[in-house]
Amino acid sequence: MLGYVRKKSIILDIILSSLVLPSWKNLFFFILPFLCISIFLHHWSALSTEEKNLENYVNGIAGRTAQTIFQMETSLALANQSKAPHCSPEDINTLRRILVNYPYVEDLGRISDNNEVTCSAFWGAFPEPKKLPDEYIEDTNFQKTWIDIDGFFSANQQRSIFNIGDAFSVSSPATFLALSRYSQKTGSVLYNASQKHIYQIFDDITYQQARNIITMPTNHFLWIPIPQNFLTFTFCPQYYEFCVTGMDTKIGVYDMSAWEWLQIAILGILSGSIVSFGLTLFKSNRRTLMYRLKYALKVNDFYSLYQPKIHLKTGKIVGVEALARWDDKELGSVSPDVFIHCAEENQLITMLTKKLIAKNLKQMKPFLNKDPKFSLSINLSVQDLSDQSLLNFVDNHVRKNGINTEQIIFEVTERSAAQNNVLKRATKQFLRKGYKVSLDDFGTGFSNLSWLTTFEPNEIKIDKMFVQSIGTQTVSQIALNGIFQLVGNLNVALVFEGIESVEEIHYIIRHTPNAIGQGWLYSKAINTAELQLLIDQQPYMETSFLEHQKQARR
Repeated sequence: MLGYVRKKSIILDIILSSLVLPSWKNLFFFILPFLCISIFLHHWSALSTEEKNLENYVNGIAGRTAQTIFQMETSLALANQSKAPHCSPEDINTLRRILVNYPYVEDLGRISDNNEVTCSAFWGAFPEPKKLPDEYIEDTNFQKTWIDIDGFFSANQQRSIFNIGDAFSVSSPATFLALSRYSQKTGSVLYNASQKHIYQIFDDITYQQARNIITMPTNHFLWIPIPQNFLTFTFCPQYYEFCVTGMDTKIGVYDMSAWEWLQIAILGILSGSIVSFGLTLFKSNRRTLMYRLKYALKVNDFYSLYQPKIHLKTGKIVGVEALARWDDKELGSVSPDVFIHCAEENQLITMLTKKLIAKNLKQMKPFLNKDPKFSLSINLSVQDLSDQSLLNFVDNHVRKNGINTEQIIFEVTERSAAQNNVLKRATKQFLRKGYKVSLDDFGTGFSNLSWLTTFEPNEIKIDKMFVQSIGTQTVSQIALNGIFQLVGNLNVALVFEGIESVEEIHYIIRHTPNAIGQGWLYSKAINTAELQLLIDQQPYMETSFLEHQKQARR
C-alpha cells in the first residue's frame, strides 16, 4: 500500500512540476494575427459573393439592353419596308401593328433627312414636324441616336430616340423595371463603348460616379479591406456597341452587420487560441518526454546493455562499453540520442549518469573481479564532469563493489571549444584517482591532436566515419593513415568504433597490432547473460571466425 501511494505521489509531483502555465502574452500574440486573418477571410468571402451578384446584376441589364436593341432594330427594319406614304393613316396603322409585337419599344415613327419627326404610332401625325437636336451619336447598331431628349413628346418627359433609314423608335421606360438589383448600395451605367456617351444610369450612383467608373482603371487591390474601396464589373456584349458597368459602393467587411463582425471576432479569437494551445501541446510533447524522463529517473527505469570491446589481433573480449537504454510504457523504446539530449537540456543528465553508473558497477562487478584486465567503459557528458559530486559518487560505488579503479574507463567527448577548461580540470582529477580517460570521437568536432597533450588520455576512440572509409581512398582514409602515424609512437590505446568488415580489421591490425575494436561484425550491445556466454566461449578467438565472416560477406 505504501509503495502504491509513493508511486502515485511521484506521478503527482512530476505532473505538477511539468504543468505549462498559460501565457497571456503568447495568447495575444496568436489571437491578433488570426483576427486579421479572420477579417481578410470574411472580406474575401463577402467580396466573392458581391462580385458574383454584381456580375449577375450587370449581365441582366446588358441582356435586357441587347433584347431592346434587337426589338428596336427589327421594328425599324419592318417600318422601313412599309410602302404606304409616310405618316398616312395606312402608314401609322402599319407602325402600330408593328409596335404591338415589341414590348420594349414604346413608340415607332417617321423622321426626315433633316432630323424632323413627322409622326409616330403613339402620337399619330404631328401638325408641325418636331425638330431634333443637331448633335447625335452614330454607332454600328443605329445610324443616329439622341440620348434623353427633354420634353420632346410631352412635358417633363425624357426619351432616347434611335434612327435607321426614315424610321425612328423610342425605347420603353418600362424595359428595365422587371430587373431587380441585389443591394441598395449598387448602381450601374449603360454607355457607348467607343465614345463613352452615357445612355442611362441605374439605381443609386451619381452622374459623376458613373463618369468615373467608365473611365478609371480596374482596382486590383479589392482584397485589402480599405475604407472607401468600391467594386466594379463591366460587360460589353459582342456585336453591340454598348457596355454596362456596375458599381458596388460598400463592399466586404464594411457592409457587414454587428452580428457578422461578432462572428469575425469569435472566429479570430477561437482560431488564435486553438493554434496557441496547439503549439503549446506540440511543445508539451517534449514536456511529455520530460515527464516520462523524470518518472523513469524517480523509479530507476533506465538500464544498460554492453557492447564487447575486442582485441583485434587475438579476438579476445577485453572489456565492454555500457550503453544506456530506456523502454518506456507510454513512449516505447526511446533512442539514447533523444533521452540523453533531453536530460542534458533539462539539467538531468548527471542524475541519469549516476543511476546508470551505480547499475553498471553492480552488474559488471563479477566480470571485473574475475579478470583484472577486463575494463568497463562509461560515457560522461560535460555536465557530468562539471558536477563536483560525481567523482565522490564514483569512488564510493567503486569501493563498495571492490573494483580496481584502473578497470574503469570514462569516455568523454568535446562538443565545443568553450568546454576545454572544464574537461581539462575534471579529467585530471579522474586520472589522479587511478581511473582511465578515453577521448571519444577522436578526429571529429573539437577532438583533435592538441587534446593528447592537454588531457593525456589513456585511450583514443576513432570514430566509425574513419573506419568505414577504409578501402575508399577518400579524405577520411587519408586522415586515418595520418592518425596511425601521429598516434603510433604514443603510449595510448586505440579503439576503433563501427567495425563491420574483415577487411577493416586486417587494415587496422596492419597499422596498429594492439588495436581494440567494437562493432556489429562482432556483436551489438547485449545484456549480462549474453555477455557471460560470449566471455565463456570467446568465439572471436577462433581462427575460423574471421574466415567465416569473410565468406559470409561474399
